[in-house]
Amino acid sequence: MRHSFSKISSLFAAIAFMGVASMPASAAEFNTEQKQEIESIISDYLLENPDLIRQVFTILSQQEAEKQKQAELERAKLAQQALVENQEELFNAKDQIVLGNPKGDVTLVEFLDYNCGYCKQAFGSMLELMDSDKNLRVVLKEWPILGPQSQEAALVAVGVTKVAPEKYWDFHKAMMTMRGTANKESALRVAEKLDIPREELEKLYEDTDTRKPIMDAYRLADALNLNGTPGYVLGDEVIPGYIALEAFESKIANLRSCGSTSC
Repeated sequence: MRHSFSKISSLFAAIAFMGVASMPASAAEFNTEQKQEIESIISDYLLENPDLIRQVFTILSQQEAEKQKQAELERAKLAQQALVENQEELFNAKDQIVLGNPKGDVTLVEFLDYNCGYCKQAFGSMLELMDSDKNLRVVLKEWPILGPQSQEAALVAVGVTKVAPEKYWDFHKAMMTMRGTANKESALRVAEKLDIPREELEKLYEDTDTRKPIMDAYRLADALNLNGTPGYVLGDEVIPGYIALEAFESKIANLRSCGSTSC
């Protein structure tokens, strides 16, 4: 790469030495003839040395990749700090939904949206995890980021936790496996099939307290730098997206053996 910069330096030294003997203080002061001459020199030089263009693009790509890497490291650092600062609300909020073993030794927090295809894909992994690991505690955070219809379904879901918490798991399973768009009406139909009073859910739908867990989830997800559903918190790690069942199992095993998802 040093060779490339040497060529570039030589090029501009040649420009300075040529008919542009009295070099202006700034580019704006070049006259039209001087600009045309410089452009011609640069164009000819680059055409004669195409490798130089590729090398410059490689350098720029590497610099951009390094910037992105540093930005990601900074975001991860901030997310880790937010995890520590919000542990109690993440794992033990008063109005949160807890599945699996309420007294489990490992807690997995999931941020979800009922219209999220990846959430539905991940639901199979959640079922397998809870079925095979009887000491896993799962906390769900309603985080409806895919539009007004998702927000409607989330409000009904929160209502179910208040009206019939013992039926929430069945409601959740039905919502995660249903076809079509999740919205207020489809969520209410699912609830009715489980004999959850529609009129009570309708009342809670307009209650500001019903919105609180959802607003809390928005705030937490923002602090954790989650940018899409599903998003997870497992032990000391923020997981910004769907991962395979085997990856979850490995991280959970690590938590139990050394207290961190990456021993």
